[in-house]
Amino acid sequence: MDFDTAVKLNIYETIAETTQVPTSAEVADALESSVAKVEEAFLKLSGKRLLVLEPGTTSRIRMAPPFSGVETGFLVRFGAKAYYANCVWDALGIPAALHSDARVAASDGHTGEPLELEVRNRQTLPRPCAIHFAVPAAHW
Repeated sequence: MDFDTAVKLNIYETIAETTQVPTSAEVADALESSVAKVEEAFLKLSGKRLLVLEPGTTSRIRMAPPFSGVETGFLVRFGAKAYYANCVWDALGIPAALHSDARVAASDGHTGEPLELEVRNRQTLPRPCAIHFAVPAAHW
């Protein structure tokens, strides 16, 4: 496996296990590599749109889709673990990525009212709501 793939896999394994997005130093430590080499991989992955780095740094990840490295209005809970998603689409993608049931706490984009979605057995339970995407996924 090439180094960039090892970095990407370590990022996702760390998030799945700890609910936290790792820094370049943490990935370097886990892979027994230099921080500079990991940050170079971060930049390559970012260039491929597989990561979004925090502005002005190559050491911190803002997004490793579907996971968010910062608090958002989309909280996904699996028992005692909780992850932040970047949007409602990603919030539904987290249970798919982790092959697990989950509850998504969000809010109605129009009224601001709390909205809870639930995923069970790889399916979203019926809920009267609408999810709007300004740009079709095929054009992302």
